[in-house]
Amino acid sequence: MRRIRQVGTAGVVLAVLGALGLGSVSVASPQEPDVDETQAATRTAVDWSGLGPAPCPEGMTRRVSVDSHSMDRGVPQSRFNNGWSLVSSRDGSAARASVSSGDTSDHMFLPYVKVSVDRRTMLGFSTRSTQGNSGYTRAQMNSVDLRVYAGRSWGGRVYDVTAATDDENGHLGAWFEHRSRSGASTWWDVDNVQIYTCRDAPVSRIAGSDRYDSAARVAATYPAGVRTAYLATGENFPDAIGASALAGQLDAPVLLTRSDQLPSATAAQLRRLSPDRLIVLGGTGAVSSTVARQAGAYADSTTRITGRTRYDVSAGVARSYTPGGSVLYVASGADFPDALAIGALAGDQGAPVLLTPKAGLHPSVEEQIARLDPGRIVVVGGPAAVSDTVVSQLRRHTSGSVTRITGANRYAVASRIAQEFDRRPARAYVATGTAFPDALVGAARAGSQGVPVVLTRQDQLVSDGRAALQALDPLRGVLLGGQVALSSVVMDQVGAHVG
Repeated sequence: MRRIRQVGTAGVVLAVLGALGLGSVSVASPQEPDVDETQAATRTAVDWSGLGPAPCPEGMTRRVSVDSHSMDRGVPQSRFNNGWSLVSSRDGSAARASVSSGDTSDHMFLPYVKVSVDRRTMLGFSTRSTQGNSGYTRAQMNSVDLRVYAGRSWGGRVYDVTAATDDENGHLGAWFEHRSRSGASTWWDVDNVQIYTCRDAPVSRIAGSDRYDSAARVAATYPAGVRTAYLATGENFPDAIGASALAGQLDAPVLLTRSDQLPSATAAQLRRLSPDRLIVLGGTGAVSSTVARQAGAYADSTTRITGRTRYDVSAGVARSYTPGGSVLYVASGADFPDALAIGALAGDQGAPVLLTPKAGLHPSVEEQIARLDPGRIVVVGGPAAVSDTVVSQLRRHTSGSVTRITGANRYAVASRIAQEFDRRPARAYVATGTAFPDALVGAARAGSQGVPVVLTRQDQLVSDGRAALQALDPLRGVLLGGQVALSSVVMDQVGAHVG
């Protein structure tokens, strides 16, 4: 049996391991761990606030929740606790170790648990500390040593402790130590401790260093030599939002730019794509003449769709459609979520999306709806977004029905739209519902592939998003944007509902 070197109070360590019958153990006086007998664990690069379930490494999802400890129930294993006490935390109680010249080391032990040997195993916990350079904080899982660095604000930490499963045939014993250096008074708080295993999941992320780079990375999934590409400002949504459906129908990428500077990532993709036609969306206040000229150098021809208002631009995009289509969608131009959510479905159906003010149709938009003469009209969003007055106006422009897709919030609306797609799509895209750039370019790509876009919050997969994924059962999940847009927790939760 492998011998494990524990550092701490001899009587406590011997009592814990001896009582559990897990073999002999060599105990040393408090000192730095012997590097020859411990393995350093690397903190996993995930984004987690420390609240709720801890995530698996990206590309994986939780298999089994092995053990968890909320300190609201008290410090674990109180008879083996050395110096840890309860203090108030952001969501209840936390365990605190306070050390000083008179009490230089505190220890806390978790109960032993059992996992399968070599199964991907993680230790996560929420933490904060005043240690700075004056303290020493560590956790240890069998022979795996975890150095913990924390500031005064709460944050989550996740460590891969799979190597520890080899030590005692899958028996894992975690413990936490806070030690003073040079007699300084410091404290360390720990809460929401979790041990869990992970499995691979068919989930990935398209992300760049910023919204322009992310859009360029979505564009990179298109082949070179596309017929059409769209260029829109990344600083506001209205100009491009109506075009995402048309871009989906035409299998055309949407790239983003600053109003006065063409980002290098955007330029690089335009160079690779070498489109026959570049369509610039919005006036020179959105995309300057200089930027349009620079971007147009990579295309055979360049045109601009512009107008005095966002509704004029929306009507300008609609001019590309021929009359007599089966369906036309209308969404609010005052906010982006509903129009973004419908973009992929409209692109798949070859249907236009027009924007409207809440109170009544804009004249240029109404003119295009009359010209298009759709078989039916669907309003996206409730009366708070598009009034019943608009619905009455729309009835004059179709021989069919005028209906609504609505829900309690933007996520519910997006969920209902996503479930209009056939079950078992090749993939489902997931985007934040609180910012427009990632979903905008993603809706165009999703529409071209005939797959849905699901909206969710940054920190967790909302219930409506989960319901959509459960109903659709997609083969893969693709997150749009980095961890600032969608956290690692969201990726983990999406991974549980795909494949």
